[in-house]
Amino acid sequence: MTKSVKMAGSAVMLMATLATAPPASAAAEPARSVREGEGVITRLSANVSAVTYWVTEPEGWRVVTTVDTAANAHSDGDAHAIVRFSSSLLPGQTQLISVPVTVGEVAPVLRIRRLADGIEVTNVSASD
Repeated sequence: MTKSVKMAGSAVMLMATLATAPPASAAAEPARSVREGEGVITRLSANVSAVTYWVTEPEGWRVVTTVDTAANAHSDGDAHAIVRFSSSLLPGQTQLISVPVTVGEVAPVLRIRRLADGIEVTNVSASD
């Protein structure tokens, strides 16, 4: 029960953060350290954005990233593919999330690294 209340509180904090946070630019984006319960929005490309946050659980730190990909930026419809990734990271561990693209395009890549006191979120496709 306590875990559910804590997760609900984290979700409320995340929504408040997202309501006030401007989307990150994909151009030359620096790595950002993220504290517990703080959501960070990363624009990976013109059609792809990600929201990442983490919470402490008995098993370790749960890192959650939700990626939203617009299927066709040129259409009038709301065709989106939304995928949620959840994993536990130990200090020093890294998670890479890449988004498939058409042949000849550079795939957007998000790197999430566990630090001692938070996580670091970087759009590594922007630094290519």
